[in-house]
Amino acid sequence: MTNTNKKRQPKPHSIGRYELDVKLGEGASGLVYRAYDTLMDRDVAIKMVKAETLNEEEIKQIIEEFYHEARIAGKFAHENIVTIFDVISDGKLDYIVMEYVPGSSLQDYMKATGPLDVDEALSIIYQCCLGLAYAHYHGVIHRDIKPGNIMYHPVQGIAKLMDFSIANRIEEPPLPNIGTIAYMAPEHFDPDRKITVLTDVFALGSTMYRILTGNYPFTSKNTINQILHQDPEPITSLRPDVSKELIDTVNKAMAKADADRFQSAAEFAREIERIINLLYPNSGLLNSSGKYMDL
Repeated sequence: MTNTNKKRQPKPHSIGRYELDVKLGEGASGLVYRAYDTLMDRDVAIKMVKAETLNEEEIKQIIEEFYHEARIAGKFAHENIVTIFDVISDGKLDYIVMEYVPGSSLQDYMKATGPLDVDEALSIIYQCCLGLAYAHYHGVIHRDIKPGNIMYHPVQGIAKLMDFSIANRIEEPPLPNIGTIAYMAPEHFDPDRKITVLTDVFALGSTMYRILTGNYPFTSKNTINQILHQDPEPITSLRPDVSKELIDTVNKAMAKADADRFQSAAEFAREIERIINLLYPNSGLLNSSGKYMDL
């Protein structure tokens, strides 16, 4: 067999042992590249600070988030979570080296497709539940579940959670109350309530609402008041083909009160599994690992 390493031509841009390839994504504060790890002979993804657009204090904050994410999620090894290999500071650059996942974020995928087919949505949310159950089992609350933080490969049907930059350990006080407001649970805005694993359940329910309907569960006008006191527009009025069982599942995941929600990501997953078996028996949608499901 020919060694693929010999076929590779040196890239014009390298950082450390990594040869940068194509840019995979760009935000206001960061860049993500596909790169080649010359030592391990594998493709990786590298996330780095977009320094030219930020001031010194903002750069410092992003770098702190890099190291926080690596400490929080660097030990994770689960098929539905993007693996972090390393976080590096070489004196000039600070960057995270991660598993390269073909595909795109679920947010970008939806820009091309619009609302997803029910079976595809169920498969994605089921896999996210498994990833969350694993993270929660290891004492970590993600705190920013949303389509933009889910990598998805539609051909392979694989979904993976990513970006634990504002996650916190269950036993520690949460970081400053930041996140993506469109998916945030009521407890974010109620000083008498705590951020718990159920906060992630709510955010994943909000994500499910979004990928089924194409709409955000709460509008950009007076959002906090809606999250605290109002229900989203009924799914039936936006997507008549969604079954009652599935609507009830989304509503339960997004319940205002903790006691009315699924009490774990594993419980949420079991309900998705029941619906898949009901609507799509023998479909192969449940081929993901069931570890941490009996918690």
